[in-house]
Amino acid sequence: MKLFYRAIALCGFVTVFGGISPAISTQNSPILIVQNSAEDLFNSGLAKSEAGDIPGAIADYTAAIAINPNYAKAYNKRGIIHGRYLKDYPAAKADFDRAIEINPKYADAYYNRAKVRYLLKDKPGAIADYQKAADFYQKDGKTEDYQDAIKHLHRLLL
Repeated sequence: MKLFYRAIALCGFVTVFGGISPAISTQNSPILIVQNSAEDLFNSGLAKSEAGDIPGAIADYTAAIAINPNYAKAYNKRGIIHGRYLKDYPAAKADFDRAIEINPKYADAYYNRAKVRYLLKDKPGAIADYQKAADFYQKDGKTEDYQDAIKHLHRLLL
């Protein structure tokens, strides 16, 4: 019985540091249940998205956001899926809006929102977002991303 209590104590210790929580079976032996972190779910969403499992990716990004409501990268990735695969541009824009609200210097979210704004027939908004994205890309030294944003910006200004 002493071993059983040590196992439970160890499990409780691991819960604090490693995301594992104990559960007791009817046979009085410990069962370990691994709890996913927001980062784990985000990475799972990336993998599912790349594998073409769009509903699974959306579910994982949504679960990551439920754990960490300030996870700007998860909002951005979920927004990409809403826009690119589901063609749900209002939902995509809402996700990009939230990502930018969390991190006002998030260049990728501005860039992605610019694409969605253009598809929603908001040309002034798209122009403003491409400009913001270009500015942040330039400050971050992301030359290729900067040039891409400028290219899109110039197309809209013509």
